[in-house]
Amino acid sequence: MVIGQTPPPYGGQAINIQKILVALQQQEVDHRFIRLHFSDQLNDMGRFNGTKLLRLLTTWCRIVWYLISYRPHLIYYPPAGPTKNAIYRDIILLLPIRLLQKKMVFHFHAGGLSEMYPSLPALVQPAFRFIYEHVAHAICFSELGKKDPIALKAKNIHLIPSGVEDLKITVPIQQKEGFTILFAGLCSESKGIIDFITVIRNCNKVNPAIKGRIIGKIFSEKEEQIITEACGEGIVRYDGVQTGTSKKEIFASSSAFLFPTYFESESFPTVILEAFSASLPVIATHWRGIPDQVTHAVNGFLWNVHDTDSMTSSILQLASDTQLYQRLSANARHNFETKYTMSTFETSIVSFFKTNA
Repeated sequence: MVIGQTPPPYGGQAINIQKILVALQQQEVDHRFIRLHFSDQLNDMGRFNGTKLLRLLTTWCRIVWYLISYRPHLIYYPPAGPTKNAIYRDIILLLPIRLLQKKMVFHFHAGGLSEMYPSLPALVQPAFRFIYEHVAHAICFSELGKKDPIALKAKNIHLIPSGVEDLKITVPIQQKEGFTILFAGLCSESKGIIDFITVIRNCNKVNPAIKGRIIGKIFSEKEEQIITEACGEGIVRYDGVQTGTSKKEIFASSSAFLFPTYFESESFPTVILEAFSASLPVIATHWRGIPDQVTHAVNGFLWNVHDTDSMTSSILQLASDTQLYQRLSANARHNFETKYTMSTFETSIVSFFKTNA
């Protein structure tokens, strides 16, 4: 039984779980799916309201019914990130499963869950341990992603890197307009959108050919105002949420990918893998699982959170040094082809379910 989010909204976790469901269906693996649908928009996640409560109770009833009628051998669930509301949700939803001692697999799409334990009320801590500790299996995307399952004493930990659609379209560099730096994802402060604009502004002052392009949902009025101002300056273009062919074309027409995230739930950002598939060097932060994706001066550059000066220098260097750019671009594409294709991911995830169910 698979319990999890699927689009919309189009977050990394929801997209990954959709991939898993498609792979299970294609390989005719017997399964049932219960969709978690608490937030209609990405910027609504983590906020409590009456609609979410009703959906929580409905989902809880469905889980109990499937436990009785379907009697699954293995239950898949993506545990909460580092927010108390999400932890309380998990405790409610998973209580009947844990009481029945069903075999569970936690897939850690989000990071930071184990860090929340000390901040929980004393009465909630025993429930946290009962729900999250000692599950039969834990799936994480990389070595750095093992932190949570190790802290939660998972019995078996499996490394299965995510896979993404191939976004590469052959567009010669000389046909691209200027040197475009792309940001994709939720346009929130902790995802790095404000730092992104700061870097683009710094780069544009030195090299006017360098401009930014942004795709994704805007989180709040604060980020909207900053993005609007940057668009008014002519240094940034904002294209909203993009999917399918239009998204692919935007990646293909860009020159590099800048992702200065310090997002609370960040683990192993799918957008970085998408950038690799489009042969884009990635400039990112030393944050959670990103150093398992980006190797400094090999397929991109890694800098500390908020180190916008170093990010600026890296982009200026890529824009002026053709050999460096081509080497990092080729390495990014090679990483995608050898580690992060959809076929590699589908084979690994289906093999896991067939072996452990």
